[in-house]
Amino acid sequence: MAAANLSAALRAPAHPMAKAGYGKRHAPDQASPRADDFAGLEPREAAIAGYIDRLPEGAAIGYKVLAEELPDYGQQACRSALDRLTRSGHLRRVRVQVTLPDRQMRWVTRTYFSRTARDADWWAAHVRFVRGLDAPGQPPAPAAAETAEEPEPGVRAPRSEAYDVLAGLGRREPRLQLSEGDCVELEHLVGEWLARGVGREQITQALTSGLPPSVHSAGPLLRKRLETKMPPSSAPRPENDHPSEQIVNIVMMCLFCDEDETTTTLDHGVCRDCRAEIARDEAMGLTGDVPDTFLARPRAEVDVAARMAELRSATARPVLPAPRPRR
Repeated sequence: MAAANLSAALRAPAHPMAKAGYGKRHAPDQASPRADDFAGLEPREAAIAGYIDRLPEGAAIGYKVLAEELPDYGQQACRSALDRLTRSGHLRRVRVQVTLPDRQMRWVTRTYFSRTARDADWWAAHVRFVRGLDAPGQPPAPAAAETAEEPEPGVRAPRSEAYDVLAGLGRREPRLQLSEGDCVELEHLVGEWLARGVGREQITQALTSGLPPSVHSAGPLLRKRLETKMPPSSAPRPENDHPSEQIVNIVMMCLFCDEDETTTTLDHGVCRDCRAEIARDEAMGLTGDVPDTFLARPRAEVDVAARMAELRSATARPVLPAPRPRR
C-alpha cells in the first residue's frame, strides 16, 4: 500500500548537475520567493516544486534523477508530480539549437521552471521571445490578416485574458462582482500586470485578499489596488546568458520523451502518449509514494513511538477474564 503524501518541505542537498548547456533554467520575471508559493498544489507536488525551486541553473531535474535524490517517492510518483507541475504552469521543456564559439551547432535540452505559475499563452510567448519575435510575458502577436479582420455583425468579439480575470473575480469573491462596463474600464490595468509577467492566479490573489468587511463599490476599489500594487517593470532578460553560445532556434518538447511540437501535439507541455501512460499508472495505483519497507532510510517525518503504539494496538488481542478456580 502506498504511503500518504508528505507535506514537509524537501531539502535540496548536493544535487546532480546536467551536462554543460543542459538542465534547469529559471523562467524570467518571477515573483520573489514566499512561504505559500505552492500552496495551491497537492502536498507531494508542492514539496517537489519547492525542491526544484531551490536548485541552481543547470541542475538535472528529470523524473529519474529526482527519484534517486528523493527516495520517498519513486519514478512513477515523480513523473506524475512533474506532469501536474506542467499542467499548473510551473514547468516546460524545450530543445534549443545553439552555435558554439567554434561555429559548430548543437541541440540541447533545457527545462524551464517558474515559481510563478504561468498559463499556456505565457509559455508560448516566452518561446517566441527567445526566438526574437516578441517581448517576454506577452501573448503571441496576431497575424496581420487577423488584426484587420472585423467580427461579423451580431457576433461578440472574443474577450482578452485581462477581461476574463476581472469577470472571474465575482466567482471567487462575491464582494467584487463587476459589471461589464467595470471590466472594460479596468481591462488595460490588468493587461499591464500580465505584460509584466504576473500570472492570472497572482492577480486574483492580490485583488481578493485583505478586503474590508463591506465593499460598496468594487470598481473604484479594484482600480486603486491595480494602480498602487502594480509590480515594477523589469527590463527583458535575454535567454542567452552564456556569451559563448548563440541561440539559433528553439522548440517546445514533451517533458518526458524526445518528441517536440514539430512532430506531435503537446498539451500543456506533455504529449498525448506520455499523458495517457501516466493516467494508466495513476489508475493502477503505481504513482504513490514508496512504502516504508522499501525505503533506503527511515522517513524523518515518522513519529516512531506513535507508529509502534499504533501497530501494537492493531495486532493486540482482547484480554479475556481469567477462569474461576473450581472448588
